[in-house]
Parts: sequence; C-alpha cells; structure tokens
Amino acid sequence: MDDTLIHQVQTSHIIHSSPEHDMSLKGIEQQRRIPPKPSQSTTKARSPPPPPPLSKKYHGSVNSHPPLPPPPPQSRAIQIDRSAEVTPPILPPRPVLAEGPSVPILPPRPSSSSIARSNTVTATGRSSQGGSFASSANNVRRALTTVRRGIGHPALLMSTSVYPDFTNASRKPPVGNSAGQRLGGSKHTVYTIAAAGSTLAIGGHTTRIWDIEKNACLYAVDPAMPNDNNDKVRSMAFAPCRNPANEGHYLWVGMQDGMLMVLDASRQMILGKRANFHSAPVQFIMRHKNTEVWTIDESGSLKIWPALAVDCDQHDPLDLNPGKCQVTSKAVAAVKVDSCLFMSSGRTLEYHTIPLSQNPVRKRIPNDLGNITQLAAVPYHYHRIFASHDNGKISIWDSESIERLQVITVSMYGISAMVGVGDYYLWVGYNTGMIYVYDTRPEQWLVVKVWKAHTSAVSCMVVDDTGLILDRSTVQVVSTDSSGNIAYWDGLLTDDWQEQRLHAHVREYCDYRDIEVMICSWNIDATKPEKLANTDDDIKLHEWLKGMKNPDIIVVGMQEIVDLESKKQTARSLFASRKKIETLQDADELLTHRYSLWHDYLVQAVAQNYGEHAYIVKKTDQLVGLFSCIFVKSSLGSRISNCESTLVKTGMKVMNRSLHGNKGGIAVRFLLDDTSLCFVNCHLAAGQSHIQQRNADAEGILQTTAFSAHETPDIFTNGGDGSLVLDHEVCFLSGDLNYRIGMSREDVIRELKNPDQQAARERLMAEDQLLKQRHTNPLFKLLTFQEPLIEFNPTYKYDPGTNCYDSSDKKRVPAWCDRILYHGESIQNLYYRRHEVLASDHRPISAGYSLEVKYIDYGKRDAIQKKIPEAWRKHLLEIVKSRKTLYVADYDACSLSEAHSRLEANQWNVQQTVEDLYE
Repeated sequence: MDDTLIHQVQTSHIIHSSPEHDMSLKGIEQQRRIPPKPSQSTTKARSPPPPPPLSKKYHGSVNSHPPLPPPPPQSRAIQIDRSAEVTPPILPPRPVLAEGPSVPILPPRPSSSSIARSNTVTATGRSSQGGSFASSANNVRRALTTVRRGIGHPALLMSTSVYPDFTNASRKPPVGNSAGQRLGGSKHTVYTIAAAGSTLAIGGHTTRIWDIEKNACLYAVDPAMPNDNNDKVRSMAFAPCRNPANEGHYLWVGMQDGMLMVLDASRQMILGKRANFHSAPVQFIMRHKNTEVWTIDESGSLKIWPALAVDCDQHDPLDLNPGKCQVTSKAVAAVKVDSCLFMSSGRTLEYHTIPLSQNPVRKRIPNDLGNITQLAAVPYHYHRIFASHDNGKISIWDSESIERLQVITVSMYGISAMVGVGDYYLWVGYNTGMIYVYDTRPEQWLVVKVWKAHTSAVSCMVVDDTGLILDRSTVQVVSTDSSGNIAYWDGLLTDDWQEQRLHAHVREYCDYRDIEVMICSWNIDATKPEKLANTDDDIKLHEWLKGMKNPDIIVVGMQEIVDLESKKQTARSLFASRKKIETLQDADELLTHRYSLWHDYLVQAVAQNYGEHAYIVKKTDQLVGLFSCIFVKSSLGSRISNCESTLVKTGMKVMNRSLHGNKGGIAVRFLLDDTSLCFVNCHLAAGQSHIQQRNADAEGILQTTAFSAHETPDIFTNGGDGSLVLDHEVCFLSGDLNYRIGMSREDVIRELKNPDQQAARERLMAEDQLLKQRHTNPLFKLLTFQEPLIEFNPTYKYDPGTNCYDSSDKKRVPAWCDRILYHGESIQNLYYRRHEVLASDHRPISAGYSLEVKYIDYGKRDAIQKKIPEAWRKHLLEIVKSRKTLYVADYDACSLSEAHSRLEANQWNVQQTVEDLYE
C-alpha cells in the first residue's frame, strides 16, 4: 500500500470524525440505493466505501430505539437508513502497511470456544459502598491542579494503543490478616455485595448478613414466595450515620420488583419496606458522602434520600420524601464522583450533575470498543473516568466533556469487574477468574499483581475502607464470582509494600559473585554423531561447545534428535506416558540409543575442550525430539541445590490436551548459592504463517511447566514460589522457536546478497515475526524476555551438507528460527553467534553471558527486616489521617482543612470530632 492511499485513509477518518461532516439522511440513502459509477481513472482517489452490513451482536432492532442524537465531534457522522433493520456502523478495517512503521496489529480475539465471553457480567446492581483511601492529605484534591492531557478522537483512531508493563508483576495473592478469607458458594447467584468493617451483606435470591470475623451468617431475609427460585435482590449499600461506630448497621436493599427494604444488621431486623417509590428493578444503590443514599431503578428514576434526617433507631428510614431525578435508563454500570453521576447502558456513556442543573452529556461508544461492563474513578486522575469493556480494553474519558482520551489494551479476555482502590490503583477482574492490579500513574501502566482469585468469572468487586475510620487499619477488597464464592483481599497491599522496602536494601545483606553461562542450541535434523567423525563438522561442533574460555555452566539444548515426520515414530509414541520414555530400561530402543549417543558425544567434546574432570553432567532430560544436557564446573557441585526438570508437550492435541511431544519444552532449574536459575529448551510450532500457534506453544511452556514449590525468601521473584519458569531470577529460553521472516524467499535472498549486510539485516529483522510480536502484541508471553542483537545470517533452512538455502520444491523462506532469549536483572551478553556445521538444515547457535549470583547473609537480612514494620506503621498512619479527614469533611459541615484541624485537636478521634460537628 503506497503513501497516497495511507494518507487517503487517515484523511477519511478525520473528515468523518469532524463536526463539519454532516451528510443528510436523504443523501446517504441515495448513495446506498444507487451504485457509484466506475472510476474513469485508476489514479483517481476513491471515496471511502459505505460501512459493511452491521452486526446484531450487541444490539437488537433499531426500530425499538429512539432516534439517534446529532453525532458528537469525536464520533463518525454516519446517518443510518432506519427503513432497514440495521445496527450502529462499524469502522472500516485498519490498513496494514507493507513498509515503514506500521500500525500495531493486535492478536485475533479468541473464539467463543476459548473464552467464555458470555460469562461477562453486563448488568448488575453493584453498590458504591466505601471509597478510596489517599496516600497523604496533600493528595486529597490532587487533580484540581492537574494539567489535562489527551489526544483528539480522530487522531486516536489512527494511533497506537498503550499496553501495560508486566515485567515486575507479582503473582502472590494479596492476603494478610483477615484478607484471603473465603466464604463458600451458594446455590443461587450472588448478584450484589456490600461491606463495612466486619459486616458483609450478600444479595441474590435472599439477603444474607455475615460476620466475617466469626465466619458466621447472622441474619437472612428471603422475600421470595414458596418454590420461587428467581433472584430477587438487585442492589445494596450501607447507609451513612451520624455515629461512626454504627458504620455497617443500616443496610439498604433494592429488589427486582422495585421494592426498597432497610435492614438493621446489628439488631437483625427489618426497619422498613416500601414498594411505591420505584416501579422497575432497583439496579443501583449508592452512598453519597455521609449525607445521602441514592436509589436508581431500571427506568432511570433516581431517588435522593437524606439519610441523616431520620433516626433509624426510632423511625422508619423510608418515611421520607426523597428528591427525584431522571437519569440513564437500562444502565449496566454507574459510578459517582462527588455530585456527578456517570452511567452507561453498554454502548453509551452519560454524565449527570445531581441535582440536575443542566442537560446530561451523552456519548456513544466507538465500535472499536466492546460493551462497557463497569465504570470506575481513581483519585489520582481527578478529571478522568475509566470504563472497562468486554473485549479486554479499558478506555479513559474526560469527566467533563466525555471525550475519549486513551485506550489501554489489557487483555484478550473480557473484563467483568473493576474498582478503584487507594489513590491510584485499579483492580480489574476477568471472566477467567483472574484479578489484576494496575498502577495507573505512569503513561504505561504497571501490572503490580496478578493472581487466580476465582475458578469462574469475577462478577463483582467492592472496596471497604471503614477500617481506617474505626482504627482497624484495614482496607478490604471483596470479590465474588459467578458460582457465588466470595473472597477478601488486602487493599493496602501490605505484604508487597514491606517486601519492596526490604528488597531496596538487598545489596546490604547479600554478597554477589560473577559467573559465566554458555547456552548452545541446535536443531540437528536427526543427525547421528557417528556421521560427524573425522569431518569438518566435528571440528565446528567442538568450537560450538567452546565459545567461552572458562564458563561456569554449559547448557546444551538439541531439537529433532529423531525425525519428527516419521509416521512410525509418531504412532509408537502417541499415547506414551513420560514414564515409558524416562528410564533406559523402559524407553523406546531408538530414542534411548540416540540420546545415549549424543550424551556420550557431548561429554567427550566438553572433556576435550576443557579437561577430563573440569565439568560434571548435572542434569539431562529428554522429550520425543528434544534433549537437554547441563554441565557445571566440578568445583560448583556443592553450591547447587534443588535441581530438577520437567517436560511440557505442545505437539498434537486431542480435546485441547497435548498428547504427542513432537513439539514442546524441557525446563531444568536449580539454585546456585541463593540465586534461582531456569533453562528452557523448546521447539515451537512450524509453518510460515503459524504465528499464533507458536505464541500458544510458548505460553503453554511458560504457564504449565510445574516445579516443586519452595517458600524460601528472596530466592524467587515476583511473589512466586519457584513452581513456574518466570518465578526464577535468571531464565534462559532457547531452541528452534520457528519464528519466520514475513517476506518472500526471493526478497530475503536478495537482501542476503546485499554488500551492506548491516542494512540488509535491519530490513530483514523489521519483518522478523518474533521481533514484531514483541512490538505489537501486548499479551505476548515472551515479552519480558530479551535477546542480544542478531549479527549473523538466518540459520534456517539449508540443504544439508551445503551452504545453500532450501532448494527443494517447497523453497522455504530463510529465517532466524533458532534463538536464545534471557530474562532477569544484571545479565550481560558477551557474544551471540551461529556456527557453520553443515550436517543439518539448521545452523547451531550459541551465546555467552555474565551474571551475578547472590549469597544471603540471613543475620543481616533479619536485622533489616525488623525495621520494616515500624516504617509501615508510619506510612499507614499518613493513610489513616488522610482518610479520616475526608470522612469528616463528607458530612458537609466543614471544609477539608477545618476537618483536619478538628481531628488534630481531638487526637484523630473521629467519633468525638463528628459529635462536635452537630453540637
């Protein structure tokens, strides 16, 4: 595609996104009925084609919808023929550029068989119970001085997406104190939850109130008739009260039939019930500061209840005359920021000022985003609203103009729950049961934590920070799944804070030593060692195994030790278990003989290179076609512990389960002193176009490799226990990764003949599939690995025994299929090269590295660790003071500064300070 057409496409997007582009309905209908005349010139610029037939995936017939409002400035101004049954327009496909910087291409969205998109929660009566704690009093209104940043919508359509940084994500669940506690599942759906202190309210078929400290159900109300199994409860929230000690006592409940009910959790009784205020399901109940309760039903009827105007111990709290407003109908998500209410019906975003002082601002969600599933606000970004989508994206909107500012692609899976926690954290729950915690401060978000929270879709999350008010020093995040299971998590991330503080002093309690590691990899194409005797290849292989003068560790990984295309071998090993090929006695004769031959060859070559007893074989393992052999210096033997290996098959699959190990990986790990190392030898899916299969193979190896777990501190990274590959501090992944060059064979050969080899390699590497995945795929599992600069020609595919690239009928495109990647800190590459062994259709490669291993002085470590709790208490005290200040100011009886002064005068006693407000 030439630059002229690219410019036309970009210009078309801008024109169709501008307010001036206002075509009449009649004109559009006429264009659709009358086909355009054929172009008279092939060079004449063509106008953008009309939108394709539109999907009914998210919408029903437009005949049931009200007329669309005039198009907003950032939306495409396309009029729709309402005489036909169509749905909102879809933007034309983004062009793919053949040369030059390209617009990143996201991986295909998984099919419905691979992700349960239907499990994504699209409508739920979530409460807005609890608020966000702030890190300091100075941050309470940070955004009042924040300079707004963002790009206009037309430019955004053609810009690249922003992806989170997963590099240092911890997979350790945030449990501490009572966090991590779970309540058992229910036979009915948990539709909504509310939490305050030790009290948890659960709504679905019934309303149940639990004491989480006693792990006991205190009270249950069943509004259903006998044999009625339908869910009745749609929303709930704990109401504010004048006595802070009574937080969590008064629970407001909204029903499917429009009934409102107020319960006293402490006295286990119903204080009032009314069915005359709402005529539709009560979808949302929100607590507005410490003064009001807002109830919103499906028709958009909002009732504002002055909760402090009645003494609930003496009177029915529903004996009031609430204020009334009309807001968004059929909303699936809502969030409140001060007196501003943001609501979404899934495909729209609306902004209301309560009480209504102006017409609401309404924007339609662009078609590149999925349905909105939840809305959230984060205090650090005061003028921003975050919207989660069921296609794995989070969009950021200006809270006043409702202009879309940015889109963060966070996952390929649907987001089913989201909530802001603290000053800048965003907790996101997925329909896979995973919860991710994002630090939203940097332009590129940081993934702080990721863990398997539930076995089914996370359906709801709420935050409870009343513990900060009541001097319990806790912030709880409560999550529930589609099976009715409920879990508590530490919203303060206490363990992470303390571990990070300890890690900052790691150089003070660890001694470091440098070691050198040599990684050797070769796809041998079923070559036998005896064929190499007394040949130049034998000499070259010895050079391959002597790339470094004095390495401490030598890692050799081979692929295709046997012919993987042999049908006889495939049939023989198809249903073989690992046990059958694990020992020499039970193994297949061919495999055993071949592994033994190469094992003996490697041992002999290393001995010839470095001396008879310089190295010992620390570990070997094999998978059909794969062989790994690790040598360590004899002097290091006593410093190595916990050595083990594991296999992952990724070849032929039956019922989505790998059965045949013609592709896969061998992972070997051990501890050297107090540093964990892992070496992966792998062979990924072949085929020029099978990028996604290679990605899936890499993901399977990294995520399903299972070592024994260890709880030794400071040995593994990111909160891991050593059971996964990326738990280890140092990781090497090498082998035939099979990523190809996305060019024709003729173009690649022509580049390789170019006298300017550096420029030629740069052009080839621009089309290297592995490098392009690292740049364009935010979910690529090898993203955290690094690779040295490639300064050698492609290693695949040669005619065996020659220096000629494949001349067979298939004429495969030359490629850098063989790679060596590394992951970890303080790793320095010393060399990265290929070796001219001609026996196979691949060339061997090797790389040398220098890295640090540590020795922990546990006495020094314990002395430093003893100081961490005191530092945490000081940090927590600032959080508590900030939250108490906001709490007192939320009674609307004093300003923030006055609230701070009053609390200081009362030695931060919230109870006494609130009582003084009403004297």
